[in-house]
Amino acid sequence: MNYRDIRTFGAVGDGMTKDTAAIQAAIDDCAQAGGGTVYIPPGKYVTGTLRLQDHITLWLEAGAVLQASTDREDYDFAEVYSTCKYPVVYPGLLYGSNLKNVTITGTGCIHGQDLAFWAAKDTIGEGWNSTPSRYDPLEWRPMLILLEACSNIRISGIELCNSPVYSGWIIDCDRVNLQGLNILNHFYGPNSDGFHFSSCRYVHITSCHFRTGDDSIAIDSNGCQSSCHFTISDCTFDTSVNAFRIYTGLDPWIKEASYSSISDISISNCSVFNAAGVLNVTAEHGQIERISVSNMTVRMEQEGTAIFLMSSNGTIRHVHLNHWLVHSNGACTVIGLPDDCIEEVSLTHIQFEIAAKKKLYGLEIPEPIPSYAHHHFAPYGIYLRNVQTIRMDQVSLVWQDGEYDGSWSAISCKRIKRLQIRGFTGRQAGNGDQAPAIAMVDVESASVSNCTALPGTTVFLRTSGSEAGEVQLFDNDLREAREVSSI
Repeated sequence: MNYRDIRTFGAVGDGMTKDTAAIQAAIDDCAQAGGGTVYIPPGKYVTGTLRLQDHITLWLEAGAVLQASTDREDYDFAEVYSTCKYPVVYPGLLYGSNLKNVTITGTGCIHGQDLAFWAAKDTIGEGWNSTPSRYDPLEWRPMLILLEACSNIRISGIELCNSPVYSGWIIDCDRVNLQGLNILNHFYGPNSDGFHFSSCRYVHITSCHFRTGDDSIAIDSNGCQSSCHFTISDCTFDTSVNAFRIYTGLDPWIKEASYSSISDISISNCSVFNAAGVLNVTAEHGQIERISVSNMTVRMEQEGTAIFLMSSNGTIRHVHLNHWLVHSNGACTVIGLPDDCIEEVSLTHIQFEIAAKKKLYGLEIPEPIPSYAHHHFAPYGIYLRNVQTIRMDQVSLVWQDGEYDGSWSAISCKRIKRLQIRGFTGRQAGNGDQAPAIAMVDVESASVSNCTALPGTTVFLRTSGSEAGEVQLFDNDLREAREVSSI
């Protein structure tokens, strides 16, 4: 087996000497021999951009730290999305393009020196009405890992910490495996995300821990191919924004509307310690379909909503969420524009415990929504608007003591073509008469069955609107409701 120790090539590892040239020489020499392992022993190695090569395993021993240089001249600024319509330029600490069979592993650490690339904000703003970032980025900042058009990538075991921006940006890559990573970024940092996957395929993420100041795992299709076939399991999250963000469009370098697609994503057996959103799906001029998220435990201490699905001139279909336990201050928002296609969405066996806190759109969300980032401010309850088909089965919503008093519905539905609610347990928030447990406005066809009204329910169901159609109620236990339905 080919084996290269970076000390043989002159690496010092004293935390002051720049070891970029020595480490790069070890990588290049190993690659010229056909590939093998580049060994990084214990020590602190200050480095700029390292260009990875085919068939290379970069092994970080316990006690080994690759520390990002803070000097601009130590970095290569690569053009990414280079074959797409809108290329952008970004530096990376570990960089690779058009590579195959690359592994980054061991039990060492890659340290991004985040604070050297940020400036503290003079004012932060009110916590209920702002993102939690307490810093502004300076002129430039490197990704810890930046890979484009690569295949058969494995990153495992190591710690990625204090990244100035994303820990990893993986673009147009196939067959990517993340396993056992410990990602520890600043909770209040600007864009201190975990991993972004742009137009990647066949991605597997398992047994990783994420602490991030933005999205922990982001999946988009803004590269040169569709994004599809992801499995994510057995991970834990502590994030100031989203655990999972899945989207088309939206990135600031996208100058005009374009179609792209994301499909076939399976997420299971994950636990969220804190977040402003767990699942955020936004289709802007694109199509997102076949997403399954199951067996989730969720606790959210800041403003936000656990489930947020939004279409803006796009399509969202076949999203199935089942077996969730959620404690948060926002349950679920599914919204689109009037002519959008949002269909075959299901929520099954989900328990919401909602403690309302002051936020911008606690009861109603504007149409159209001013920004996808306003998911933080989405309503407290289950809020549905401009949806073709949606089903809820064995969903419960319990209101807990919060910081905001009032009365509003547990489920609010507006302009829904086909709605099925089966086995719902809940009531309205507060004790006022103005809000029913379930409010339907212009719902064309609905069935409500096997539901239970909790004590204190005033009106269980209220329907209204010129487009309101038939609502079937059967096999419900509404003994605790003062009034079953009103029009």
